[in-house]
Amino acid sequence: MDQAILSLKPQYAELILSGEKTVELRNRVIRMEPGTVIWIYATKPVGGIVALAKLDSVVHDTPAEIWVRFEREMCIDRAHFDSYIDNRESVSALVLSSVHKLKRSLTLDWIRRSIGSFQPPQFYSRLSMDGRLSSTLNSVLQTGDSSTLDLTAAMEF
Repeated sequence: MDQAILSLKPQYAELILSGEKTVELRNRVIRMEPGTVIWIYATKPVGGIVALAKLDSVVHDTPAEIWVRFEREMCIDRAHFDSYIDNRESVSALVLSSVHKLKRSLTLDWIRRSIGSFQPPQFYSRLSMDGRLSSTLNSVLQTGDSSTLDLTAAMEF
């Protein structure tokens, strides 16, 4: 199963956790397979992985088409949308589902203590399935650390 970490501003991470936001906009073309597990990293001041979600699909299109199709699901106003896409010809909409909030975020300090050097992605980062970060995050799922994750919900993937 493919995995990636997606960095979001805290307010957008909260909207995803609340279920209001189901589509994440990216101002570049993203190539990820449906079914990819997305670890959601909320940037500072939160500074940690707060949830995981399943990627249902990635839609590449013009900004105008993405706006028409996903305006409500992106939870962004038109002015912020236009500013973010910055006249790009093609953008990506990541359609997310099965969002599961971690009971406790995996803080940047915790991640660095667990694997050593780690720099949160500015945009997104694929996880190497044999890498230390992937192994560490997956061990949280496999051990069912109840202080971190509701394992029964997360295992619905």
